[in-house]
Amino acid sequence: MGTMITENNITNDHRKAFDIIAKEIIVISDIVLEILDARFIEQTRIPVLEKMITDAGKKIIFILNKSDLVDTKIMVGEGKLNNVKPYVFVSSKLRRGKLQLLRRIKMEIAKANIKFPRAHVGVIGYPNTGKSTLINYLAGRRSAPTSSEANYTKGAQKIRLTKDILLLDTPGVVPPVEDNLLGRSIVKKAEIGAERYSQTKDPELVVASLMKKHGNAMEKFYGIDYEADYEEFGEKLGRKFNLLLKGNKVDLDKTYRRIIKDWQDGKIH
Repeated sequence: MGTMITENNITNDHRKAFDIIAKEIIVISDIVLEILDARFIEQTRIPVLEKMITDAGKKIIFILNKSDLVDTKIMVGEGKLNNVKPYVFVSSKLRRGKLQLLRRIKMEIAKANIKFPRAHVGVIGYPNTGKSTLINYLAGRRSAPTSSEANYTKGAQKIRLTKDILLLDTPGVVPPVEDNLLGRSIVKKAEIGAERYSQTKDPELVVASLMKKHGNAMEKFYGIDYEADYEEFGEKLGRKFNLLLKGNKVDLDKTYRRIIKDWQDGKIH
């Protein structure tokens, strides 16, 4: 088993890890994409990171994901987007908005006089904004393993968006849930069983929170080392229970819901 994990040190360690990696990503990035849920723009923003980005003199592009679930014309007409400029509407589900996003990124790169071919674009956002799905949509088959180059932070994944632009993602590191109103609501409902595991809107976010608070109990119950990375834990558990998709990939949605079910059923304590 791994190191003894308590609620306090998981929370503190996660906060420290997030702060360190976030700062390093901002330093490395020329531009930062903040992924927001188009239905809940203000609730899914991360003010503390936005301030860090602007203080560093870097540009933020607001990505309004899940735009298929809103009336974009009404949002624009009512001035609801005045505080999130520049923005791009994207729907990773319907695979819309990629070209517009690429044009905006290139425009901001040109304005900042960033030298190709080393333009680095950081990506931040809560799991409930569809960050992972969006990155998969943008990356296609160009997803690359973590870079071994100097100055890349540990855990940052380099993804080639074009031959001149690299995305920097930090899988396994999510902003603290307590900073996000929508996230807190989703997590609380799942934790207390007010919303059953099958109806949970974002099982990834819920599991990330549960693992921070109860990592040691999860280790003991499943017999798998946690090591402060809920995604790696999910991968190991999915393979242990043979929850696989085609291509031998772990079905993380089913795996995360399995964890939530066990939690709601009182098996983990």
